[in-house]
Amino acid sequence: MTWHLTPAQIRAYASHTADDVMAMSVEAHLTHCAPCRGLLPVDEDWIERSWSDLRDVVDRPRAHPVERLLRSVGLGDGTVKLLAATPQLYRAWLMSTVLVLVCALYAAHALPSGSLVFYFTAPIVPLAGVALAYGRGVDPAHTLTSITPMAGQRLLFLRTCAVLVPAVILCTLAALLMPVPTTPWSAVFWLLPALTLVAGSLVLCRWVHLSLASGAVGLLWLLCLAMLSGADHLTPLAMVAPHAQPWWASALAALVGTLLLRSRMRTS
Repeated sequence: MTWHLTPAQIRAYASHTADDVMAMSVEAHLTHCAPCRGLLPVDEDWIERSWSDLRDVVDRPRAHPVERLLRSVGLGDGTVKLLAATPQLYRAWLMSTVLVLVCALYAAHALPSGSLVFYFTAPIVPLAGVALAYGRGVDPAHTLTSITPMAGQRLLFLRTCAVLVPAVILCTLAALLMPVPTTPWSAVFWLLPALTLVAGSLVLCRWVHLSLASGAVGLLWLLCLAMLSGADHLTPLAMVAPHAQPWWASALAALVGTLLLRSRMRTS
């Protein structure tokens, strides 16, 4: 070194009164100058606090409330980390879900046929969440997770569950706030169509991106509603009517069977 820090510079840096330019210059100099580092007063309290904070982050990180909840139901640490590390669009989708359901409830109470808004919206809510749950473009850590042993179908199913469970819970709570139903089970007629649409998107994502598959399935749902609205002897409500539930259950069973068979063929 051809020059050294002055006592005034060292005091200003140690007391945190130096401006940004001086602080960066002092730090760059201290990296390569042992004599000046020896002149810098040691703040034992600051060092202890810094090490304590570092240990909290690295050695014993504080668990997120969601992580504690998942561990309480018996899930392993690896699974908990994958479920808790949801993609960056997850919170935006969750807030949008609440907003959409609130609007659907308002329409159900304010409009004569407003209940149809909820029945046709609820099956799309979990599907939209699944579209944002996994894959390149929606998950910033996709490049890293795609090369881990948990990548592929297992991670896809875990992320799907991570959005499907809260979506079903929110839709169920909204259904309980609907106007008095004509039959006790009419509040959950949306559930089987919703699960079937999700399963269909998971089957279709073998050939296309998950977001595109979910969008295609959601568009098909809307097209079916539009076709029924123009029919003479049927109404869109027929999509979630009681007599349609066995058909939805059969389709769901077939799609889930396809997913399980595919998963078994991959592992064998």
